[in-house]
Amino acid sequence: MSRILQGATAGSSSDAAAFNARRQSTISQAYTQSEYSESEFGDQDNGWDDWEDEDGMAAADPKCLFCAEIFPSAREVFDHCTKTHGFDFLRSRQQLQLDFYQSIRLINYLRKQAQDKPAESEQTTSFVLEGKEAFLADDQYLRPVIEDDSLLFAFEDLEIEDHHGDNSHHQEETEILMPQGDAKRMHRSSWEGIEATTELEAKLLKQLQQAEERLFAVEVQLQNTEQQFQEYRARVKASFFDTLEDSTARSTVSHVDDDEPSKVVVPQDEGNYYFNSYAHSDIHQQMLNDRVRTEGYRDFIYENKDIFKGKTVLDVGCGTGILSMFAARAGAAKVLSVDNSDIIEKARKNIVENGFQDVITLYRGKIEEIKLPCKVDIIISEWMGYFLLYEAMLDSVLVARDRFLAPGGILAPSQTRILFTATNDESFLNDSIDYWNDVYGFKMSTMKENVLREAVVDFVSPESIVTNTVTIKDLPHQTITVAGLDFVSDFELEMKHDDHVSAFVGYFDTWFTRDGKDVGLDVGIEKEELKKHRLNGFTTGPVYTRSEETHWKQTMFVLERPIELKKGDKIKGTFYCDKNHMNPRALDLRIVYEVVRLAGGEEEKADLVFFLR
Repeated sequence: MSRILQGATAGSSSDAAAFNARRQSTISQAYTQSEYSESEFGDQDNGWDDWEDEDGMAAADPKCLFCAEIFPSAREVFDHCTKTHGFDFLRSRQQLQLDFYQSIRLINYLRKQAQDKPAESEQTTSFVLEGKEAFLADDQYLRPVIEDDSLLFAFEDLEIEDHHGDNSHHQEETEILMPQGDAKRMHRSSWEGIEATTELEAKLLKQLQQAEERLFAVEVQLQNTEQQFQEYRARVKASFFDTLEDSTARSTVSHVDDDEPSKVVVPQDEGNYYFNSYAHSDIHQQMLNDRVRTEGYRDFIYENKDIFKGKTVLDVGCGTGILSMFAARAGAAKVLSVDNSDIIEKARKNIVENGFQDVITLYRGKIEEIKLPCKVDIIISEWMGYFLLYEAMLDSVLVARDRFLAPGGILAPSQTRILFTATNDESFLNDSIDYWNDVYGFKMSTMKENVLREAVVDFVSPESIVTNTVTIKDLPHQTITVAGLDFVSDFELEMKHDDHVSAFVGYFDTWFTRDGKDVGLDVGIEKEELKKHRLNGFTTGPVYTRSEETHWKQTMFVLERPIELKKGDKIKGTFYCDKNHMNPRALDLRIVYEVVRLAGGEEEKADLVFFLR
């Protein structure tokens, strides 16, 4: 389960455009076993598309309704309008009981007057509203006059704040626990109780919802940044002034049925930042729109209804409830759906709306701590992150397996495999490093520092793959331990033709089996191979067409200088993967390698460090 972030923090990076043609990678080479050892993400619409910034909210500081003055907040705008122009927007709205759309029309009407008659509007010292004006029912004023006009979605919150919820519109609160133990509450409008009566009203409401979702995501990210700084400050204090234990120690929980509770190590997430990132609809829409991902789960469940019929299923990290509903429709007798994010409240409504409330029961909480009424026959979960292990959700799935899976039960998916190869595509190097050589005519070399340490999540063209592909980590979910998720693996890549290597590439494949048995390294992920072995699965590797791409993309480890190689030359090395000691959901990655040339020559070695945050 992946956040929509890369590099910046679930931060957010926009989907990069796919590279030119994408052809099928040579998957038959993907399962070359590499020795490894465990080290136990019409015209009527003019103005609407432009109003929404594709890269997020770009709302400018709000402007007065009558004059050209700009203020830091919507509250200050309305205060100014009251004192200077004699019009109390919030009070008038309450007294005249203007609904949501009438209020939008009022704002845009005043904007239009200020635009058409600026001098007259600026001199306004009194504006009287009776509530019967024709413009309050005129749909032309539903279209924003000013692009990114923050007043259009700010007045509702101010109305609530000023009048303590007299309006039917209400807010949800999300509590953010900061590292020092204090709680901060963020307000999000739920937009319930507002019904659109025209197509244009519906479009307006959708735009405002999207704007607020993005604004809230930015607020969460800012809170996350503050939390990271506080953690850093606390760590420095602990390292140099205190003799306390490591402040990043992981929490422990107990098995439910044990007389002697045994400790289970799980990633620490004191501020619930990981779970907060999954609270919003946009990230779930992105994942559901990933057809390879969603249909991969659906096809396994629907094509194997006989193993779901009458069984008890546990959905770990249920999100919108889509996998739970697949299982219920396939004939499961009982589905227990667990999530620790606010999204579970929407999942509850989704399940009722589709009539599965008698089969699916939802539980809010962490799987490491929650109590369930029984053991389960099948555990389903979409836990995969960038480079498979980013976000460390597999840790939680393995805890669920050990706590709740009945003997003979299975996990879906049942196995994953991290694959490793190399590309000649230098665009990542150009984007990361060479860009800073000339920025509008200026050199900014200092900006290059540490840029290459960050692994890049993006699409790789299959044509750019220049070596064989090897397995660096095989994960049989039925038996692997949490300790086994940190690993060290030797690899050997061989050049397919004369070319250069500019980056290493990692991705993962996923299998679903009916019995939970291991999938051999000789079994590929092509459709024919899956059908032959009665398996389901999918790859996140470089592919031909956009319809085969996944939101996980691929992970690039970019080299500062490309390596020129001949056909048959090899890159031999060791790959290290560990959870970051300060943030166990992040990954610290290291690649140590040497170049072995058929023609001999000078020895080339390197020791590279990367991270996924």
